[in-house]
Amino acid sequence: MNDSNSEGFFWNADIHEFEVLFKSHYVKLTFYANKFLNDIDTSKEIASESLINLWEKRGTLQIRTSVTAYLYKTVQNKCMNHIKHQRIENEYVDYMLRNRILDEIPEHDTNPYYEKELAEQIRKAIDNLPEKCKLVFEMSRFEFLKNKEIAERLNISQNTVERHITIAIEKLRKSLGYVISILMYTSL
Repeated sequence: MNDSNSEGFFWNADIHEFEVLFKSHYVKLTFYANKFLNDIDTSKEIASESLINLWEKRGTLQIRTSVTAYLYKTVQNKCMNHIKHQRIENEYVDYMLRNRILDEIPEHDTNPYYEKELAEQIRKAIDNLPEKCKLVFEMSRFEFLKNKEIAERLNISQNTVERHITIAIEKLRKSLGYVISILMYTSL
């Protein structure tokens, strides 16, 4: 396999060469992605997708750098896209939590059992957060403290506060995803 600066180098690659490339780059690309995402499972997916994408498009790609540089750039771009997508979802969940939309049920759908069940699901999801993450999230969302105030109270950095909030929102989004999907669909 040639990892030089030639154009379209992968046109004649065979499956054996791809396996060698995959084995030699997968772990490195996963760790590289994890530097951006701090989520090893998503990092593994992105590393795999990037390598598979290279294989699937091998006949049409015009790589003007080394394959390694191309793969790292692909992983970086996929990570940035993932972060942008997460940020949009997190902002929506944050908006719903701040405005207590998850606590509200339209009058025509009001059902005390459903309302209680929904509140219990939200509480369980919050209770399942890691302890420090839960504490930071509750201080932010229920006590309405600013990140700086939380950082001072807990003697941690503002970046750590922001990371805990991001993790909390991501975990809540995953565990309450179907509820959020229903709310998004019914609000259209």
